[in-house]
Amino acid sequence: MAIPDIQALGDYNRVTKVNSSTTVAFSGSNAGAGFIVEHVGNVTIHAAMGGSIPGTALLVDTVYPIGVKKVEIAASGIVYVLHR
Repeated sequence: MAIPDIQALGDYNRVTKVNSSTTVAFSGSNAGAGFIVEHVGNVTIHAAMGGSIPGTALLVDTVYPIGVKKVEIAASGIVYVLHR
């Protein structure tokens, strides 16, 4: 039996780090399936189907399995967007 070249073994298999002073949109094959916030200051998470969450409403180092459309970070903040 042949073993496939790509083996996606976890729930999330790719990570995009979003640094401070950055806005990044996620869609299509780059869709965000979840996120982790390392530093909540000046962070806004925009959900895939609408609405937004301010970073101050989130706990650091917690996996949030919420689809991500866009991450906006002002002067401080770090978010890791998880992809399937």
